[in-house]
Amino acid sequence: MPMSRWPLGPGGWRVTVAAAVVIGRFLLEGGIAPHMPGVHGPGAPTHCPRAPPRIARRGDVRPCWPAMRPQTLQSSLFRPLFQVGMSLGIARERLLEAVGVDEALLARPDVRVPYAALQRVWTLLVEVGGSEPLAVRLAQALEPTHVGLVGYVLVNSPDLRTSLQRYCRIHALLDPRTTWRVLQLPGMMRVELELDPRDEWASRLKHPVEGLLVAMVASGRELSGEDWRPTRVCVTHPRHAASPAVEEFLGVGIEYGASANLVQGDEAAANLPIRHADIELGNLLHARAEAELARVEAHEVRSWRERVAEVLAAQPRTGDLIPADVAARLAVSERTLQRRLREEGVTFAGLEDAVRRDRAFQLLRDGQLPHFEIAFLLGFSDPSAFTRAFRRWSGMPPGQWQVSQAAKP
Repeated sequence: MPMSRWPLGPGGWRVTVAAAVVIGRFLLEGGIAPHMPGVHGPGAPTHCPRAPPRIARRGDVRPCWPAMRPQTLQSSLFRPLFQVGMSLGIARERLLEAVGVDEALLARPDVRVPYAALQRVWTLLVEVGGSEPLAVRLAQALEPTHVGLVGYVLVNSPDLRTSLQRYCRIHALLDPRTTWRVLQLPGMMRVELELDPRDEWASRLKHPVEGLLVAMVASGRELSGEDWRPTRVCVTHPRHAASPAVEEFLGVGIEYGASANLVQGDEAAANLPIRHADIELGNLLHARAEAELARVEAHEVRSWRERVAEVLAAQPRTGDLIPADVAARLAVSERTLQRRLREEGVTFAGLEDAVRRDRAFQLLRDGQLPHFEIAFLLGFSDPSAFTRAFRRWSGMPPGQWQVSQAAKP
């Protein structure tokens, strides 16, 4: 395919020769592509230097240095929120005031914005248009490539399954506090959203959580060119005035007041190919994103037990990874990993057991799978081994525990 007509995704996204050269330079030199915000090459600072002279009025927005990522969001994430706000009749100046940054600074691709700004913007949107289906409006305003490197990885993945798996891994480059997980279950794929405890406001406002889940479905439709419908959507918050419109857009009823926020699709949807994807380019960009993520994570203040648990929980089947595998993914030797865990007073086996326990409670509470399939997903040799382990965790067999949970108000 000629370079001058290099398709990258739906909606007419195409890369010109000049843009392709920029992407190539980014990959070969480890530099920063201007249209790929928030990504630093190997030469980027590893400390947090003094902010440049031009900063936000409130002083809470600074360039995207790695050490700041745990408390900040990529500025491009506010673009669709501004579109939603203006569709509700909110003046752009009022939205900028909510963010606490001037127009010129927010437009810079290297700027990171604190989470408090996100809460202020969403609070304003809900105050003005809480009866409107804000999740649908947000989904319709999104374009994956607007978020730079992460978006280009998604539109150049081979299928929806790969695109979602990659997103759940590298989305931390955009938003390091929100956790996405992909679970591959028999005949289906589930994507779960877990909020940081500091972001409880998102559940309280309802629309932000729905917006993330609906946007994932809408993006999948755009990327594949197919109007697929999820088989299940769950949210932890209660039903609200705009719920019918959101359900109509999704094509499925939403389970409100559930134990988790999730979207579930069947195998056919997961296997839908991405239109116009350049697979080779996608693989290169994904490798670059993983390298950037590893570099950023090296500067985060996170315990080793958290890092190991995160890797273990991301696997479709618990127990598939040995310590050496996890160590390799965390870019350390197995010996170093074991030493770090000992220093924190935990063991690899203990963390694996905790991940199994949490997933067991989750799958049983969900009630969608028979016990023998849950046993397999948890890595047990047979259902009886699962039952013994569950007795140790809860003091009762799985079936009895499910009955006890169902009896709770």
